[in-house]
Amino acid sequence: MIFSLFACESNIQNNSLYLNSYNKAEELFDAAKYDAAFYYYQKTKLLCESENDFENIMYPILMMSEIQRIKNDYSGCEETVTEALKYVTKNTKKSYITFIYNNLGIALLEQANYNEAQKYYEKSLAITSDAVSKCIIQNNIAYSYIKQKKFGKAKTVLESILNNNALKANLKEYARVIDNLGYVLFQLNDKNALNYLQLSKQLREKENDVFGLTASYIHFAEFYENNNPNIAKNNALKAYEMAKITNNTDDKIEALQFITKLAADDEAKQFALQTFNLTDSIKLVRQREKNEFAKIKYDSKEALKELKKQKQLKELFVISIITVFGLALFIFYRIKKTNKQKIRETAYQTETRIAKKLHDELANDVHNAIAFAETQNLENFTNKETLLENLETIYNRARNISNENKSIDTGTNYIEKLKIMLTTYNSENRNVIINLAHFNASKTPKEIKIIIYRVLQELMVNMKKHSQCTLVSIAIIPQKKVLQINYSDNGKGTNNLKNLKNGLQNVENRIFSINGTIIFDTSPENGFKVTIEIPKQHTYV
Repeated sequence: MIFSLFACESNIQNNSLYLNSYNKAEELFDAAKYDAAFYYYQKTKLLCESENDFENIMYPILMMSEIQRIKNDYSGCEETVTEALKYVTKNTKKSYITFIYNNLGIALLEQANYNEAQKYYEKSLAITSDAVSKCIIQNNIAYSYIKQKKFGKAKTVLESILNNNALKANLKEYARVIDNLGYVLFQLNDKNALNYLQLSKQLREKENDVFGLTASYIHFAEFYENNNPNIAKNNALKAYEMAKITNNTDDKIEALQFITKLAADDEAKQFALQTFNLTDSIKLVRQREKNEFAKIKYDSKEALKELKKQKQLKELFVISIITVFGLALFIFYRIKKTNKQKIRETAYQTETRIAKKLHDELANDVHNAIAFAETQNLENFTNKETLLENLETIYNRARNISNENKSIDTGTNYIEKLKIMLTTYNSENRNVIINLAHFNASKTPKEIKIIIYRVLQELMVNMKKHSQCTLVSIAIIPQKKVLQINYSDNGKGTNNLKNLKNGLQNVENRIFSINGTIIFDTSPENGFKVTIEIPKQHTYV
């Protein structure tokens, strides 16, 4: 008898990622549903592989090789267990390495590669420290000698472990060893053979070891084949019944072969036919199972490729989202910082302009008025009137500066206030035409309305100072993507656009701060035109 050293333990249950497929595989294996268990062990292995978890990947590979061994796919078992070798490291559990070498030994032995099988059994034996495991491996070595009909060597190995206390405590393994020893002694014509065969059978009946009893009955059939055919036949029939319970096809065929040899002619034909049919059937089944295992492996590898591809796409998508979000955030803060800088520059220039106006337009007038009051006789009516006129001029200029820079009503009265401001530049010699009919101020943000007000105010101040025009036209017209502001006058114009733009630098800064555009158009005697466009994302008109 041969036995796989099934002593592996898994740490996979500690990893939630593999837990479902691992638990399903273990459940199916315990229920002897090996094909389905193989699928879930393969799935667990691929999950480990996708996560580069080479510590946990070993267990499902070993269990797959064990299933292939159970299903007599020895070449597949050899291939699978060899795959496990590449994951062996100095930290790999001894039980795993022992299992690998032992299963390699079994697979090679069943393919009649005895020398290689012996080599791996010895490697397994050298690694394990467990007393029972050592006995199991030595029993497998003895079985290898039995297969080669080297019964003397088999006897030596089996007798060396016969009195091992750890082995005796494990009745199933002990029964297996003494059954093999009984068979070896029978082949060596030793009179003690029957005692060992009977003792093994009694222990197996006690343990209700159906697999073991099958082997015992077959050995009894062979033992009595020549000297008591009836007893041999009865034991072969019992072996066949046991094999049907375990559904072990190899045991069924071996039992049927004995029955065929021991039965009468007609009965022998019947059993021979069963043997042939079963042999043909098992060949097809095993080839189908072998193909199925190969297909599961192939399909799983393809699934792993798809899994990795999906993982890469997911990672790429996440990276893209993060990159786009980061870029958008960077652009937002960059624009915000730029706009803040522009606003600070605009505020500074406004303050500078106000300071200059106060100095140029008021400081001298105030100084002259004070000097006039100190040096002139204010009792004189003419001097008094002159001083009052000067004071009124100072007041009007101060009021104008205040009006130019006071807070702006951006509420429901905005349009009315804007018109009032613009119409103050009407005079006997100048007519201001205003077109605001299509400007929806109620849907325009407050900061945009303030900028429009200030820009138009500064254009009107510039016109009053330099244009010498008689007609001014102002229109605010919503377009598809922008809010357009058109200013034009019929003044004297200029060919020095650079100086003109310098004088209206504050206007430019205000428009640029909201990502708008401004175009100046002028030439001598052809007036002055300004076209401003504010993007619709800043407005709701």
